[in-house]
Amino acid sequence: MNSEFQPNKEIRYSILKKYFEDKASDEEKKLVNYWLNTPENSFILENSLGQLWKDIDIDINAPDIDLNALLDKTHHEINLARKKEKNSFVSSKSGSSVTFSLAVRNIARIAAILLLPLMGYVGWEIYYQKMWIKNQADIVYNEIICPLGARSHFELPDGTKGSLNNGSWLKYPVKFSGEFREVELVGEAFFNVYQCKDKPFIIHTNGLGVKVLGTRLNIYSYPGENYQEFTLESGSIELIQGEKEQISVAKMKPGQHVVYRFNQDNTEIQLEATEKDLLNIDNKHELDGIINRMKPGQSVVYKLNNGNMEIKFDKKTEQYTAWKEGKLILRDDPMPNLLKRIERWYNVKFNILDESINEFTYWATFEEENLDQVLHLLSLTGPIKFKKYQREKMTDGTYKIQEIDVMLNN
Repeated sequence: MNSEFQPNKEIRYSILKKYFEDKASDEEKKLVNYWLNTPENSFILENSLGQLWKDIDIDINAPDIDLNALLDKTHHEINLARKKEKNSFVSSKSGSSVTFSLAVRNIARIAAILLLPLMGYVGWEIYYQKMWIKNQADIVYNEIICPLGARSHFELPDGTKGSLNNGSWLKYPVKFSGEFREVELVGEAFFNVYQCKDKPFIIHTNGLGVKVLGTRLNIYSYPGENYQEFTLESGSIELIQGEKEQISVAKMKPGQHVVYRFNQDNTEIQLEATEKDLLNIDNKHELDGIINRMKPGQSVVYKLNNGNMEIKFDKKTEQYTAWKEGKLILRDDPMPNLLKRIERWYNVKFNILDESINEFTYWATFEEENLDQVLHLLSLTGPIKFKKYQREKMTDGTYKIQEIDVMLNN
């Protein structure tokens, strides 16, 4: 220690704080270095540093905090002390030699104390500001799960409102950021999208996605089924494929209903429209022109690489959207589709014992009828009958889903 330097052996917290705020004078810096190299100061020094940690209050919104400079300063002190340790030593009051390892250990403690809040701040800056905008994978999400036999309503952070049908799931960020408002849907939902021209609203599903600005639409996209349905009530939407590179497939007009049947084995896909109503298109430019000129009752089929997209112009969309008011409307629905809807509506499972039943179609509207009434009405309008089984109780006290056999009424 320099002979001209007269150290104050009493550790003063105010000087320590000034030192780590980079406000200490040269004399005060020498004093702190002396404290760090004095073995008997270890206990008091650690307590002082603990208090310093408690008093550190970093304003995460402050724009003038130079984190890199603070981190560099800490690392510099550690590296400097390690270099001195190799070729330097000091004499204690008792005359014994003490290396600079004590200083290194004390500075390491200081680094640990300082790095914790600093890294917390860095984490905030990187992951909650920059990554929030640039990397959607790190966004915090909310989920809405609508159980079978139920319906639920929702409102998203941007003001978009809607309803989820039974057995559906919706995932959305707690805050929309970036150039798109993106959500994920499994099942069926009706959206009343809040209009924002600068931020299109994108709904991701298992097949085609939907890109909108502001509109009212219904999406049917349950797992385990080889088709999706899109119904536009008002506004305009764009059907898209892909996530990173969004490819436009078609633009829809109000009153139009799209059934997208997808397959992965390139087998023939059955279409509901008859040949006389059908126009087969494989050119997107031609498709766009036909969609704009479509009249009620017309249907168009557009062939994609992994399926067919059938576009109908019904004008009246109640058949596809009335579920949110508690109505189940059937308009020449094939039996497999009908039974799937009833399964989710009443939380049951049908077993079709005769495949010829799949050829039947139904026209009906159910609103307040219970399951027994629905089955009775279906049996009156077709040569079928139903056999219900009692629900089996499990060992944990819950019950299995109720099963119902569907067979021909010979």
